[in-house]
Amino acid sequence: MFLATSIVLRVAPSRFRRYIICPGCSTLLHSSARRLHVRHTRDGDKLYFNAYSADGVVYGIVCVQMKEVYTIEKAESILAQFIARARKPLHIVCDMEMEVTTTNCLVTISDYWQDRAGIDWKIKGYTNGKTIGFLYVKNISDTSVKNHDAYLDGFRFAKVQ
Repeated sequence: MFLATSIVLRVAPSRFRRYIICPGCSTLLHSSARRLHVRHTRDGDKLYFNAYSADGVVYGIVCVQMKEVYTIEKAESILAQFIARARKPLHIVCDMEMEVTTTNCLVTISDYWQDRAGIDWKIKGYTNGKTIGFLYVKNISDTSVKNHDAYLDGFRFAKVQ
């Protein structure tokens, strides 16, 4: 019994692997869904996005390589606006109060949402003034907190040399 439990615990987290998603950042993606779609905005920013569904849970990411580099204060405002604008196309009708954390040259915003179908979400956004990472897990009640938090906390900026 102990051996079977050990194997399950080792296999479950391995469904996500670290991938470089755009210059200067990486995140955890499911190994079978690591292809990113790329678009450009009218302002010249580059968008990378991906969504993966497993067992009724959707893991998604949008990464924005901004054309300009912003101060951390301005970047926080841009990230908050980005998250607010994401609500409408995702049909979000309810949210908790956003939690904002600023450390050194990094801003992190997290929130819980509910869409009009009553499905619960958890989101996390990151920015360093040059890049925005926006991750979400849709239908968090069908996965463990450990699993969705590992995904949401998996976004990384490259260390500045």
